[in-house]
Amino acid sequence: MKKILIYILLLPTLIHSQNNFNLSVIGEYEWPNTEGSDIWGWVDGSNEYALVGLNDGFSVVDVTIPTNPIEIFYIPDLNSTWRDIKTWGNYAYVTTEADAGLLIVDLAASISGNLTYWHVTNFLNPNGNSIEFTAAHNIYIDEEGIAYIFGASSTTQGSNPADGAIFLDVAANPTDPVYLGEWDDYYIHDGMVRGDTLYAGCIYEGELYVVDVSDKSNPQVLGHKATPSNFTHNAWVSDNGQFVFTTDEQSDAYIAAYDISNISNIQEVDRIQSNPGSNSIPHNTHVDGNFLITSYYRDGTTVHDITYPNNMIQVAYYDSYTLPAGSPSWQSGQYEGDGFDGCWGTYPFLPSGNIISSDINSSNNQSGKLLVYRREFNQACYLEGNVTEFGTNNPIDNANIEILNTVANLSNSNLLGNYTSGVPDAGTYDVIFSKYGYISDTLQATLTNGNITYLDAELDIDTALPILGCTDSLANNYNPLANVSVSYGGPINNTILGGGGYFDGNQHLIFDAYEDCIIKSATFYSDGNNIVTFELRDNNGNVIDDTTYNMNPGSQTITLNFNVPTGNSHQLGIATSYSELYRNDEGANYPYNIDNVISITGSSASQSGYYYFYYNIEVIIPCENTITNITNHISEQQKLLRIVDVMGKEIKEVSNQTLFYIYSNGIVKKKIIIE
Repeated sequence: MKKILIYILLLPTLIHSQNNFNLSVIGEYEWPNTEGSDIWGWVDGSNEYALVGLNDGFSVVDVTIPTNPIEIFYIPDLNSTWRDIKTWGNYAYVTTEADAGLLIVDLAASISGNLTYWHVTNFLNPNGNSIEFTAAHNIYIDEEGIAYIFGASSTTQGSNPADGAIFLDVAANPTDPVYLGEWDDYYIHDGMVRGDTLYAGCIYEGELYVVDVSDKSNPQVLGHKATPSNFTHNAWVSDNGQFVFTTDEQSDAYIAAYDISNISNIQEVDRIQSNPGSNSIPHNTHVDGNFLITSYYRDGTTVHDITYPNNMIQVAYYDSYTLPAGSPSWQSGQYEGDGFDGCWGTYPFLPSGNIISSDINSSNNQSGKLLVYRREFNQACYLEGNVTEFGTNNPIDNANIEILNTVANLSNSNLLGNYTSGVPDAGTYDVIFSKYGYISDTLQATLTNGNITYLDAELDIDTALPILGCTDSLANNYNPLANVSVSYGGPINNTILGGGGYFDGNQHLIFDAYEDCIIKSATFYSDGNNIVTFELRDNNGNVIDDTTYNMNPGSQTITLNFNVPTGNSHQLGIATSYSELYRNDEGANYPYNIDNVISITGSSASQSGYYYFYYNIEVIIPCENTITNITNHISEQQKLLRIVDVMGKEIKEVSNQTLFYIYSNGIVKKKIIIE
């Protein structure tokens, strides 16, 4: 279910706190002469440190006392916009797209005052062969001490290594990692690994790739899935390994959630935006238990509750990107929305629970900044239910569900009438259920943190609505063929039709015409020096009129009006003799009725000897009220038929899993039994 986040501007308190919600800054550190990039954390006993990438180097800041961050040491390096950090033991590993190789820093020694680091570019494999990389976009180190170098390249070896992932064993030798292998099917922008499974953001493919890397010399693709904006930046797997979350580094893109229980058939279960309509860009997202912590460029640091991945709910945010009033960017309105400014990365895994984030240039156009946040958020309050038509219990799809007086999710019901929504804070809320053609209803729901509240709604048909005309725009929503032009064409003489299929006289244009639809017109373009007769017939096949056209060389247009007889879907064709219109195949008992010839037009001459028939068909639905029942009447008797999981597989009732209860009256309820 697609959901967008809306902000209710009726409450003064929300306007005042629009830049932050359930997150508070408790500490800051700024680098006045350089911009920031990515961030990671490291812990030494009870001391907590922020490891921050800068354009001109690498910095380690003590955040043990979060209100007073102190830089412990700084290592200058080649200038680069991109610098990414991960750790193994007492060592930090830093990649950059400058040709500096892999920066390895002994954190313990450096913090104690003995600055110790290496730049490594060559790595040996167990067979004695070596591989080199001088630049890379990103790095991840798994729980076994295997470093995955993403988007690596070499100044001397060019495309070798490939831009996928290089596998280095840092556990075997922290200062001289061993090369184990690589996966180079596609360029990887960012990724993470758990349990010998790589979750890769293949940004230029626009897909999440899941790769088995248990055999480092022979990785195997397990599955892949396109992400909403087809520019897959990063991916992070849930703690239980059943779901993956991605970001697309595109304007107005989404954070998306996927069920990977069947890795060969990955299913998107939800997507959400932090600030819809602002064109803001998500960057990196991390799973922290039941929460998803995301760096969101000009939207800052955001937090979503992912307890139920099919119902992600934003519970906190801090928009750190604010420029001084009067600056050029402020005057042009670029202090928010689209742009690669603001928050680059975030790290939510410190034992204290504090969240540290790195900003590129939040206080002005050149200063990088470290921010330390205190968590003030809880699990969300979840709202679920079903929307049906009053008196029939038929499900209503695409109904709007809006929770008032909160930073709320605006949701829509699915084909079964089911919806999911929620809010970050407990309370009693008014919930509006609405859809065009129905009388809106407002119900109350008392929501509590960490719990699901079920609220069903029945909407009555609004009989006061006017009957819709054939050209009413709403009519298009009820028939996929309404006002759609379909064009096909090509020579008749058994050659490929320029739009699909053979034109061999047995089947010309394949066109599904639903019962009671009217095909308004068909336009034929011919080119040749031949005589063609179109016969006008009634439903019994009797010829009631015929017209013969001399198809002189040149492009000519014949426009015909005809009705599709009531019944099942049909096909339109031209007889093998090229002399009549017919339905289905030559000699059909129920050819189309051609009412009249509207016009024949000619243009410049062209080659002769061929019939070129091209069509533009406009479908108009009948003039009638389109607010009708979408399914047959369902008995009001309610009986549980079966229980299924999110993949639709019938199972028994179990705890701590999303279940769908399907009843005999068409109602589907989603429940999770928590123990």
